[in-house]
Formats: sequence, structure tokens, C-alpha cells
Amino acid sequence: MLSAHAIPLDKVPQGPVTSFRCRVEESWIDFNDHMNAMYYGIIVYRGQAAFSALIGMGEDYVERTGLGKVVVQSSLGYEHEVRRGDELEIRSWLLGVDAKRIHVLHEVFSLGTRRRVAVGEQLDLNFDLTSRRSSPIPAEQRQYLTEFTRIQTTAGLPGGIGRTVRGPAPQLGAPIR
Repeated sequence: MLSAHAIPLDKVPQGPVTSFRCRVEESWIDFNDHMNAMYYGIIVYRGQAAFSALIGMGEDYVERTGLGKVVVQSSLGYEHEVRRGDELEIRSWLLGVDAKRIHVLHEVFSLGTRRRVAVGEQLDLNFDLTSRRSSPIPAEQRQYLTEFTRIQTTAGLPGGIGRTVRGPAPQLGAPIR
């Protein structure tokens, strides 16, 4: 049985789902006079929590099945500065699913500038809350997620999938200070 909060498959858009909106609060602004990096993570997390419910894996999934999701990998890329009072919107994508894993991407958009300001990507693992171990996604839920992914990605994929940190090469043999 799927969650009553899950988007019906005939209502899944080709493209992202708006999962969260907010206005940048004064307390989120740092000494550089822009939104502190910590708050990008918080709003992406809020988008993830809302999107989890929209794909049928929110609180009622936990209550109904004794299963949940845990994040096993995530990345956050910053593309443009965000300032006090900016209106932000999280647009969420379900990129893939297999027996135990769920791959999600969240784009953060500034509604004022109409451009993407950040992108968060994560890999979740279905998790048995009694055994505290990974567990297969129930068949009906997995079928729903697979079809959701197919519909949502029909129009193409967003940019920024699979980013990794690309910094200067580590200095091997450098003394530790």
C-alpha cells in the first residue's frame, strides 16, 4: 500500500517537483553579507524531507513499514550568491532507484533572478529500523519509484549530476603543522 501523500503517477511531471520554498532570513546572513553555506544544507534537507513524502517515503512510510531512508552520500555545489530576503525554491528530481538505493537531486533556484543558485545530490539507502541494517524497498514502492523516475526524467536530466570536488592536487609528503 502506497502513502496517501505520494503524488499519483498520472500527476508526476516531466521534470522537477517543487518541494520547498522559503525566504532567506536575516539570521542566515554571514559576515560576507550573503547566505552562509550551512543554510544551503538546511534548505536542501527541508526539500528532501518534503520530497520524501511526495514520493511516498515520508513519516507514514516509516510508520506503515518500519523502514526508513538514511543518507549514505551527499554533495552540495554552490553556483551563485544568495542574499538576504531572496526567495528560494527547491526543485527535486528522483534520478534512479534499485533494490535498496534511491538517487535524488535538488536544484535550488532564486525566484528573483530566476536562476539556479545551488544543487544538492544525495544517495539514500532503505533502512530497516528494527535490525538497523539496509533492507530492500518493498516491491510496490519500488515499482512506483521506478515509474516516477521514468516519467520525471522523460524530458531530460538536470545538469550537475555526479559532481565531485576538484581542488588542487594534494601535496604528498608535506609536513603536518
